Amino acid sequence: MKAIIIEDELNVREGFIKLMKTFCPEIKVIGTAEDVESGISLIESNEFDILFLDINLPDGSGFDLLHRIKNHNFQTIFVTAYDQYAIDAFKISAIDYLLKPVSPDLLKKAIGKVREQLDMTDGEIHLSVADERLKRNFLQSEKIILRGADNMQIVVINDIVYCAAEGSYTTFYLLDEREIMVSMNLKEYEHLLEPYGFSRCHHSFLINLNHVTSLQKADGGTLVMTGNISLPLSTRKKSSVVTALRERFVG
Repeated sequence: MKAIIIEDELNVREGFIKLMKTFCPEIKVIGTAEDVESGISLIESNEFDILFLDINLPDGSGFDLLHRIKNHNFQTIFVTAYDQYAIDAFKISAIDYLLKPVSPDLLKKAIGKVREQLDMTDGEIHLSVADERLKRNFLQSEKIILRGADNMQIVVINDIVYCAAEGSYTTFYLLDEREIMVSMNLKEYEHLLEPYGFSRCHHSFLINLNHVTSLQKADGGTLVMTGNISLPLSTRKKSSVVTALRERFVG
């Protein structure tokens, strides 16, 4: 079987190829790409069986890429650093997923599923089902795992008021006034939480739309959150936040 790998980190791509050669020598990697644009070009110019696809890419997401491909005559295996609650949301659109760092046993099992499904499954059906899941089935009553330096906490998504960038870290501000810092950047959580009703209002802040109480136009734009917390609304993000609020709520 032939495969394509789309992953933005060079060391991860190279390590994944070595892993495949060692444990799945029947898979021939015919090409790799590091972002959505180069990935689309590679996919459309080759015939292959398996797409190993990262979710978070420099110029978009793995879903952005799949939506732009006309003919899904291949099977997709997501390769992601997301925790299990995010994985469950994406899994329905793919034959399987692999969590970084990739386990050889899980890699072999995923490829086994591809063998079973190659002649049976239409990738476009999977993508269509994923669309419905993305639109309808992301409930804020679900939970997310937040891994700190010394512990792991399970948090109800609706209890998150907003997230703030702290360099390569992200701090979660919760309803009960707890603050949880995790070692993953804000962009990662933007992709993870957007389907659950979160929106980037500023390069440093990701907000839970359910906790927006008002939008003040003075001083360029300010959002007031639950707890009377004021956060800046950047000019570049204003239109998308207002649209998101209108789509989520009546009026």
